[in-house]
Amino acid sequence: MRILFVRPASSAETIGLQHVMVVEPLELEVLAALTVTRHQVVIVDMILEKKSIDYFIRRENPDVFCVTGYITHVPQMIGYCRTAKAINPSVTTVTGGVHCEVCPEDLEDGSIDFRVVRNATRSFPTLIEYLEGEESFPAGILPKNEKVSPSDLPPFDFYFPYPDRHLTARYRKHYFYIFHNKVALIKTSFGCPFSCNFCFCREITKGSYFERPLNEVIEELLTIREKNIYIVDDDFLTGRNRVKDFIDANRSANLKKNYLLYGRADFIARNPDIMADFKSVGLKTVIVGFESFDDDELRKYNKNIDSGTNEEAMRILNSLQIDCYATIIVSPDWGTEEFAFCGKKIRELGIHYVNLQPLTPLPGTGASHDRYEQIIPRTDFEKWDLAHVTLRPVKMCTADFYRNILELYHSILFQPRFLLKYAKTYSLPMMVKMIKGSYHVNRQYLEKIREAESDA
Repeated sequence: MRILFVRPASSAETIGLQHVMVVEPLELEVLAALTVTRHQVVIVDMILEKKSIDYFIRRENPDVFCVTGYITHVPQMIGYCRTAKAINPSVTTVTGGVHCEVCPEDLEDGSIDFRVVRNATRSFPTLIEYLEGEESFPAGILPKNEKVSPSDLPPFDFYFPYPDRHLTARYRKHYFYIFHNKVALIKTSFGCPFSCNFCFCREITKGSYFERPLNEVIEELLTIREKNIYIVDDDFLTGRNRVKDFIDANRSANLKKNYLLYGRADFIARNPDIMADFKSVGLKTVIVGFESFDDDELRKYNKNIDSGTNEEAMRILNSLQIDCYATIIVSPDWGTEEFAFCGKKIRELGIHYVNLQPLTPLPGTGASHDRYEQIIPRTDFEKWDLAHVTLRPVKMCTADFYRNILELYHSILFQPRFLLKYAKTYSLPMMVKMIKGSYHVNRQYLEKIREAESDA
């Protein structure tokens, strides 16, 4: 059969990351690897393509059309499937991705034949064999107009084959993450062993956590041509022994990679020796969810970290010259004093790249948002991007809340000492790319301010 896998472009309504990062569609490369030996398989990345989805559907004329995405992609996923059915009513359409797994009802549409809701690496290839009449219908797949109770789904199976990166060869030179150019992704674990109550990650695996054997991880790394590696685990820095074993395995395999990864502040604060050793084998950047520098807020988020730990982690990263991309949750309770305190603390700690995320009640998360008014409907999927203000601010109007977020970004990202460092460190094309991305994000925030003012 002819199978077309599609990664959708983001809506113009979605703020932010698509302007400063475009990374490979790892989930599609994995699923394609499971079918490419028996079928004609194509991956199309609509983030990078200029032609319309109609063009690619007509060109490839697939028997099976597959699209995956996040909550912000729900309208595009449905729209793509409707287009595929309009062009060829007999095409089989399949949707998947983490949002589909948690909220399959959001992708219930007459144009979608099947939704992958559990164990995609097992259920999807079995679905393809079912369509050929070779297998019975797989558990973990939801047909059109059917619902399922989580208790009726099969247990989690974290089988994860090596992705087929050849299928994205024509795109790979365009993949980057902020200042990391030509980036490849690798996943070494699934789920998260911690219990922060604002995070969607635990809901995807219902609290289960699984680590891939490190020998498999190293074998996959040896097949990746790119030097810059983004480890996309929800948290890579979960245990001292595993991180130490990964460092030792890098040395044994003589890997020469640069690593970007997610990690918690408490691991960094408790393990400065491990962080120093990791730096020696290529650790360049850690994305740290500081969330807040206020102990009361950290307790509300069930972060199990105090502000002193966050500060110590940043001190260690600075001393080792490991870059930090910080994430901060902007609470609806913030007023001008809280914004000022956050900016002052971030500048004092030498944080120069930050992602400010308004507190967002994503489906399934355990944070209590009942006392706030939700101002963006649940069905405005493209706005649930952790950048839109979804909960009405308590101490100021929504327009001023957006204005304070934008001003805080400016005060952090455009510090002269760091701009000079960027100019000396990064290539001109990368600087141009980041300037363009920052311009687009700034324009989006200004538009949100105008919208909020007109709605007031």
